[in-house]
Amino acid sequence: MPAVQTTYSANIRPGLPGMIVDEVPKTLISRTVEAAGGLAFGIPVMQGTADKAGRAPTTGDTAAKFVGISVRDRSVKAEANQYSQYESARVMTEGAIWVTAAVQVAAGDPVYFVPATSAWTNVATDNVQVAGARFDTSTTGTNQLAQVRLG
Repeated sequence: MPAVQTTYSANIRPGLPGMIVDEVPKTLISRTVEAAGGLAFGIPVMQGTADKAGRAPTTGDTAAKFVGISVRDRSVKAEANQYSQYESARVMTEGAIWVTAAVQVAAGDPVYFVPATSAWTNVATDNVQVAGARFDTSTTGTNQLAQVRLG
């Protein structure tokens, strides 16, 4: 006999890194994942070496290489939690998306990322600013989910 769910949580989680926040119009593009290690959901996507290719940031990257934020795709195996090399990744260039903020952020703060770690922050020092982006929600600590609005 199949297992039947007998317990239910009173609350559902608000989101996961890379999930689209709402149904407000957004712009999504696709990029072929270049790196053998894949591309995690909810991180900055940089222009790859090939046309229409994307990759995670690395030390030395600048805002000029920033393409968008990788969007979680339910058709990708859930346990993978990322796109694999050569897969077509959805990338948000405009709209609202869930990310993991490495530090405490406040709604309205500017958005930066750390090239060496792909971490999201509101700290300018040694980080890359995402032009036209802002945190739409606040966090109370480190490594918590926050909404980023692009565009």
